[in-house]
Amino acid sequence: MDITFADLVRLNAMLKERGLRYRVGRRDVQTGSLEPPGECCITREREQGTRACIREYFAAQGSAVQFSEDGMYFSVREAGRKAEGPPACG
Repeated sequence: MDITFADLVRLNAMLKERGLRYRVGRRDVQTGSLEPPGECCITREREQGTRACIREYFAAQGSAVQFSEDGMYFSVREAGRKAEGPPACG
């Protein structure tokens, strides 16, 4: 499924409200990316909170999120569909 500009705006607003300091961008229309904060602000809790926020946002739309192995990219699919594999990262 496509990740729209409106999705990015809403997600970034949610991340900011929660103080997670990560931002969400787009690698292409079907692959989102996490943009981590500066080195001093990266924590495991913020990273996990960011992924949970993304999952929560798309779950509310009836979609599921799959993250790449390194956790920095994600794709979205209908909740009932099986994933075809992790998003391409290269």
